[in-house]
This record gives sequence, C-alpha cells and structure tokens, in this order.
Amino acid sequence: MANNNVDTIVVGAGRLGSNIAKQLSFKHDVLLLDINKDELNDVVDFTGFMEVGDATDLSFMEEIGIKDLSRIVLATDDDNTNIFLADASYYIYGIKSIYVRLKDSRKMKLLNSEVRTICPFDLSLENFVEQMKKEEAE
Repeated sequence: MANNNVDTIVVGAGRLGSNIAKQLSFKHDVLLLDINKDELNDVVDFTGFMEVGDATDLSFMEEIGIKDLSRIVLATDDDNTNIFLADASYYIYGIKSIYVRLKDSRKMKLLNSEVRTICPFDLSLENFVEQMKKEEAE
C-alpha cells in the first residue's frame, strides 16, 4: 500500500496509538498500523490512512513506505516490539523523529539517546506524588 503522501506512521491502534494518530492527522499525513484488524475497526474520527499488518516484518514496512517517513510513533503494548522497531527505524531507515511508548522505563537504556520515550507508568506515578505533595502542603 505504499502511499507517497504519508510522512508519519503510528504503530499500534490501541487507545494511545489511535489518539496520537488522530492528533497528528490534523497537520500530517498519517498511517495508523496494527496487526489486529479489530483494533483498527474500533478507531473513530480518524481522517488518515489505516493498514492491517505486522510492523516487525521489515519488508512489509518497506512496502508501506517506511523509507520515506519523517516520523514514527511506536505505541504497541509490547516493549520488545517497540524497541526492535525503534532500532530498525533509527539504524536501518535513518528516521530522526522516533517516539516510543515503554511500559518498563528500565528498558529506556536499550534505545539510542535520540529516540524519544514516554513511560505512562512513570508519568502517572510522578503525577500522583505531585498531587499528594500539594495536598499535604495545604
């Protein structure tokens, strides 16, 4: 399905991935990719492209245009998949804007320092601690 207009691929169409894709699609041509067709069927109000496929199959990723991307967002539920895809995106395809969701923040050290990571658990923990400190200060 190579689409020359796509500049961003979001891998993982769960809640986080689909909402990131929606936000990015206001300014970018976005392809939302998931291995599970049902996940894509659940996405609403998304104006970009959707594709069912295995992102760990690099020949498939080349078919859908990974070589021409300016950005990739890796939001699958599997840290190892996200790390593999981040490394392939950076070292094989030279993508400079790579965003990765990790459940386990200890795995951040496995990624190139230029890869941007988000760890929802850590963010939630920091937010709760900050709110509790504010409450104690009142």
